[in-house]
Amino acid sequence: MVDKASGNYAITCKKLYLQFMEKELNTQSNDGKTYEIKDQLDPVSIKLNHEKFITGAHDSTLKPLSIELQKILRFLHGHFRRYCYSITGHDKINRFFSIQNTFRVVQQLNTVQNRRSEIFCADFSSLFTNLPHNVVKEKLYYLIDLMFKNAGSEYIVVQGTNVRYDRNNSSTSGRSYHKNDLKGIIEFILRNSFAYYGGNLYQQQKGIPQGNNASPQIADLTLAVMEYQYIRNNIQSGHPLSFSLNRTFRYIDDLFHISDKKDEFIRITTDMYHRSLTLEQINTDPKESAFLDMSIKVTITGAVQTSLYNKTDDYSFSVVRYPHYESNIPISMGLNTLHGEIIRIFRNCSLFEHFLERTRQLARYFLQIQYPKEILCSRLYSTLNKTPAISLKYAVCNNDICVHIIEKL
Repeated sequence: MVDKASGNYAITCKKLYLQFMEKELNTQSNDGKTYEIKDQLDPVSIKLNHEKFITGAHDSTLKPLSIELQKILRFLHGHFRRYCYSITGHDKINRFFSIQNTFRVVQQLNTVQNRRSEIFCADFSSLFTNLPHNVVKEKLYYLIDLMFKNAGSEYIVVQGTNVRYDRNNSSTSGRSYHKNDLKGIIEFILRNSFAYYGGNLYQQQKGIPQGNNASPQIADLTLAVMEYQYIRNNIQSGHPLSFSLNRTFRYIDDLFHISDKKDEFIRITTDMYHRSLTLEQINTDPKESAFLDMSIKVTITGAVQTSLYNKTDDYSFSVVRYPHYESNIPISMGLNTLHGEIIRIFRNCSLFEHFLERTRQLARYFLQIQYPKEILCSRLYSTLNKTPAISLKYAVCNNDICVHIIEKL
C-alpha cells in the first residue's frame, strides 16, 4: 500500500532502485561526498526517503543519547525564543522565525491589510544532505554559549522530561551536563551516522542525519541561529525589512514570508543562509500559497484569507485518515479526533463559509466510515459548546452553526 491509501499499490523496479541508491551514495558536490566508505563495522538499517537516506535502528546504541539531546535542544529552543522575543519587545524587529504550529501565523496574518503584499513560500531542499557538519556545529555551539551565558550557568540537568539549568552543579538527582559536554554530544551524533549497503559501510560526511531523534531540533536551531546572526548584524530600526520580518515564519525547513518587500526578502536569504542550502519556491502565485495545513490568499482589498489545507485533497485516490466505526479502535478515539479536527478547521478558516464547507466534508467522511449521524451531531454540539470562541469568531450562535452543517449532509 502507498501512504496509507487502501487499494493503491506501487511497483518498484529492483534494478532501478539499486541504481538510485548507488548513485546517491556516491554523489559528490563541490564540498565533497555526502557518504564515504569506512572500515567494516556492525551494519545499521537504511531506508530511502525521496532523495535522502534515513539511517537508524530501533536498538541503536545512539538512541538514548539522541533522545537526551532532543530534550535539551527543545529546552534551549524555548529559551532562545524567549530571549529573541525580549529583544523584539524593544526594537520591534523579529529575529526568531521558528514556529511549532500555525497559531502565531494566523495571529499575524489577521493584521495584514496591504494590497501590495506578496507571498514567498519555499523549502530548503538540501538541509539534510548538503549542510557541512562544521557549519552545524559552529551555529549550535554559538547558541549553547549564548544561552548558558544568558542563564548565568554552565551546567544543565535532565531529570525525566524536565530540563533545567544548574548554576552550581549542585543537583543530586538527574543527569548533569556541562555546556562542553553538549557540544561533544552534538559532534558525536553528527559524526556517527552510517548506512550499510552492498557490503560496504558508508559514513555520512555532511548534512543532518535523518532518523535521529534530535535531527529536527538540530536542523531547526541551526537555521534559527543563522537568522538571528544575520538580523543582528544587518537589520536595524529603519531598515526597509525591519517591520516585514514580523511576518516571516519557518517550520524546520519550510519558510513563509508575506509583505510588500518580498523581492528584498528573497535577496537577503542568499546571505542569511549558508551557501550549501538551496531554497526552492513552492508557490507560483504571489498572492496565494499553502503553508503547512493552511491555504493563504491575499484578497483584492489587501486583507488575508486563510482556510484549511489538506494535501490529500490533491490526490487522485482516497486516503484512510480516521478509524472506521466498526474497527477495533475505541469509538471515543474517533470522536476525539473529530473534535480536534473541528478545532483545527476553526483556527485556520477566517471565513464562516470556509469553516462550514470544511466541517461538512469532515462530517461526510465520518458518515462514510459508518459513524451514526446522531452520534456525530451530538459530538458537534458538544464541541461547539466547549469552544465558545467559534461562535464569537463568526458571530453565529451554536444552534445556527449546527443547522448550517447538518442540513446539507
